[in-house]
Amino acid sequence: MDDKVNEILDNLPPKPPRSRLDPHFELIEEMRRRGRTYKEIACVLAETCQVKSSPSNIYYFVRLRAREAKRARSRRAEQIVAEPHASSKVASTESTVRSTAPHGNLPEDIAQRIAAVRNRKPPEPTPTGFHFDPSEPLRLINPGKQKAGE
Repeated sequence: MDDKVNEILDNLPPKPPRSRLDPHFELIEEMRRRGRTYKEIACVLAETCQVKSSPSNIYYFVRLRAREAKRARSRRAEQIVAEPHASSKVASTESTVRSTAPHGNLPEDIAQRIAAVRNRKPPEPTPTGFHFDPSEPLRLINPGKQKAGE
């Protein structure tokens, strides 16, 4: 069944581009790398490629392609981590980090530092603000000075 499905998929013609900007993606991407604004890119496309597009349309086009590229990178990373015998150092490092963290097999110094942070007590709040006594005028509390009766 899988061979038949793969054969059908391989025989399908490629889809035509959905955007009129697709054929010019490399040009747009390189112009953005060189610091060109979307308005400048729109002018260049109109003058040299006879493609009229608004700067906002180019912005959304670039943003969508960046999002698709990010998804593709994350899918590739997941596949590399999922392989049992990954040859890449990055993949083996990621799998080691992911496997040790949930099981609590942290290095000793890190475990001690985490325990110290969890066990530390919050500092005592210093009294700030005003002291109100109806028989006296309102005054600012000075944390350095304390009344003899307090």
